[in-house]
Amino acid sequence: MEFNVNKCEVLHFGKKNKSTDYFLNGEKIGKAKVQRDLGVLVEDSLKVNMQVEPVIKKANAMLSLISRGLEYKNTIVLLRLYKALVRPHLEYCVQFWSPHLRKDILALERVQRRFTRMIPGMVGLTYEERLRILGLYSLELRRLRGDLIEQYKIIHGLERVDARKLFPLGEETRTRGHSLRIRGSKFRTEMRRHFFSQRVVGLWNSLPQSAVDAGTLNVFKAEIDRFLLSRGIKGYGENAGKWS
Repeated sequence: MEFNVNKCEVLHFGKKNKSTDYFLNGEKIGKAKVQRDLGVLVEDSLKVNMQVEPVIKKANAMLSLISRGLEYKNTIVLLRLYKALVRPHLEYCVQFWSPHLRKDILALERVQRRFTRMIPGMVGLTYEERLRILGLYSLELRRLRGDLIEQYKIIHGLERVDARKLFPLGEETRTRGHSLRIRGSKFRTEMRRHFFSQRVVGLWNSLPQSAVDAGTLNVFKAEIDRFLLSRGIKGYGENAGKWS
């Protein structure tokens, strides 16, 4: 099978990359600044900005369709449709492209803010009050929670990842903290600081022993919900998770 050189591109990562030219059948392969891989836009700079806008556009389009398509707006029906048809657009592969710029975080959150205002009886309530009544987490908090869940899967062998290479266990001798503390790798750039393998370290290490030792994923989820609620992290309330 022959490849069409005109449909092939090379994506170089990093500012110090030499951007070597590659050839196929004697023809030079073009260079790209961004490529879509499994539905996620990957930039040569490894920034995630370009992923945010199309994700919001898709989610808002689906939200508009739901709003126009329902004659009677029932809370339970709206919640189910939102969770099934809108929120997945905002969270697909988000552990890879999770935004760290405030403008991107707020832009994503505005989609859910818009949804909560569609619910009958929510006029005059703050966003946090609407979340509490509906039993929802903020999207920012769901991403944080998702990081912990993914870390649990990696540590306990539920993902096909070599946890020892990605997350070496810490060599702490102090008694505080749990027995599965991890160490982050050294980094020199702001971009690297926000990679999953870096940003999850501090929060994971702060979990109680009962959470990291959870026998099942569902037990772990319940443990981290209690932990985050006890910390008073914004977006959690007494009804949070009720319909999740």
